[in-house]
Amino acid sequence: MVAGRVPRDGHLITASEHGPVRWLRRLIEAAGDRLFRTDDQTAIKNHWQITKRHSGLSRSYRDPRFDTLYTCLRCGGSGRTDREPCAECGGTGRVTWADCYRESQLL
Repeated sequence: MVAGRVPRDGHLITASEHGPVRWLRRLIEAAGDRLFRTDDQTAIKNHWQITKRHSGLSRSYRDPRFDTLYTCLRCGGSGRTDREPCAECGGTGRVTWADCYRESQLL
C-alpha cells in the first residue's frame, strides 16, 4: 500500500510528507515564523522557552525561572505569619531555590 492512501476499511494508514503536503506545511511554518518574529526575538533575549504549536501558527512562551519558585516553609505559602506579612518571603508565599538553600530551609 502507498503511504497516504485510504484502504477499503476507511482508515488512513500514514500521511505522506512529500509533494503538496510538505510544501504546504513549510509554507504554514514560514507564515508563523514571520508572524511571531518580534515575540520570538523578545523571548530569546529574555531566555524564555518557546514552544511552537498548531503547525507553527501559535506559540507558547515560558520563563524557566518559574521552576525555581517554591512554597515558603515559614508561612506555608499563605504570605502571613501571626497576622503579619511573612518576612521570609515578603508576603508572597513563595521563595526561590537560592533563598531556600541559603537559609538551609530544605535540609
